[in-house]
Amino acid sequence: MLKKQIPVIMLACLLVPVMSCKTTTISVNREEMKKIQALAVMKFECEPGIDPRIAVEAEESFRGHFLNIGKKVVERERLNSVLKEIEKSQAGVVDDSVQIGRLSGAQALLFGKITQNREERKTVTYSEYDRKLKKSFQKQKIKKFFTFQLHIRLVSTVTGDTIMTMKNKYPESDYEITDSTTLARFRERVIQGMGDDLKSEMKD
Repeated sequence: MLKKQIPVIMLACLLVPVMSCKTTTISVNREEMKKIQALAVMKFECEPGIDPRIAVEAEESFRGHFLNIGKKVVERERLNSVLKEIEKSQAGVVDDSVQIGRLSGAQALLFGKITQNREERKTVTYSEYDRKLKKSFQKQKIKKFFTFQLHIRLVSTVTGDTIMTMKNKYPESDYEITDSTTLARFRERVIQGMGDDLKSEMKD
């Protein structure tokens, strides 16, 4: 007797518990994360050539992401005040996480770095089948490619240990020239996806 074949879609669903469908690579110490009640979002960094305003947008998004999972986030004005105080007392040194935590009330600091953010147009080759000739032909067309890569790190202000790291798995995506998607929209989708995956990770 022939066995019935399982449809591909059904098979994919059956594998969900084993194979993650998340678009973000996350490594988190859940026990330590549970201890975090309040955190501070530090100024995100950018590779040279990337607009700093994009980093500010990412910072604000992650403030919202952590509020969504029930964490308190130190107000930006309060954090800036603390950093200025430390800078004055330590001659410009502002990387003392324990000191920042003590003065701001944050039990962890969130760092971010944008390493890629660009739009390109590339010629791609594809096959097209001609039914009349019953033959495939190689053709070319121009597509737009968006690339955005964001690395996130959460560090304890108590121990100095890294509690969580995350980055988007798929930094590049291609679209038809006629597609309305822009680099800004692609970036928003990536960052929102990271927030959704963070929320899902903390529920699992």
